[in-house]
Amino acid sequence: MGRYPGLDPDSDPKHSELVETLQHFFVTTIRSSWETSEYSFTVKDLLNGKQRRSFLREQALQQGLELEGTGSVAVGTLFAKRYSVWVMAIISAFSLYDTLLSIEDNVVSLKLTGTGSMRYESQLEQVTVAYADITKRRSQLSMLKGRLQLHLETIFKGVAADTGASEKVMWALIAHNVQQLYAQMIYDEGIWKTAERLTRIQEDRSVWLAPQGDTESPFASKLKCFEHPKWQGQPLLIRRYCCLAYQVGSGSHAHGYCNSCPKLDSESRLRNLLQK
Repeated sequence: MGRYPGLDPDSDPKHSELVETLQHFFVTTIRSSWETSEYSFTVKDLLNGKQRRSFLREQALQQGLELEGTGSVAVGTLFAKRYSVWVMAIISAFSLYDTLLSIEDNVVSLKLTGTGSMRYESQLEQVTVAYADITKRRSQLSMLKGRLQLHLETIFKGVAADTGASEKVMWALIAHNVQQLYAQMIYDEGIWKTAERLTRIQEDRSVWLAPQGDTESPFASKLKCFEHPKWQGQPLLIRRYCCLAYQVGSGSHAHGYCNSCPKLDSESRLRNLLQK
């Protein structure tokens, strides 16, 4: 792991915690600007039709699916779901550590893990964002939101064309994980730790979900929260659409429905959560 100008992971606990959190929860590595990525693809490659199809074909193969064949739509929806992990890394860096990650096409790198999942790599764009001035923080986050929206729109358009997946469904999967992340951050005092941080998290969430003029935010898909008299755990938001992960694998290796899947009935969902 490289070091950043003015930031030494060994002497700056906040930076060290940021790096560890992104790696552990969002499989995202931070590299220095002078380091060369060892990852196979950049986001820029995903904008090239031939390279994107090569990436998706390998991802499909690792998941036991076929691009332009059986399970092709699942390749697209699962790409969006996996890519939402990177989106959550961006959000966590900003809301928990006041840090902007670069989302530039030629900076963000990614690689397949062998099971169809992805790992990510980026650089720090701005280490400390202004938060004392709420208006300035909101403005900064609004710009990030707009840039990320364009980033995702461009990628999803190509993935939809190659797989037959619905862009609407892909966006809904992103929106679910964004809202689920904020629900978890707000619920867990071990994450926000101080009232000041909780306030920032809540304020940031309102920016992501705020309409853009007369248009609803693509991150603000309306979701239901799981309710059951026997469930007292953290909030669980139910996806609007199935991600089709159940098409991956078979027999003892079958994926099954995710706990947040709309295909699960209430009792099955509860049983899964209690066994987790």
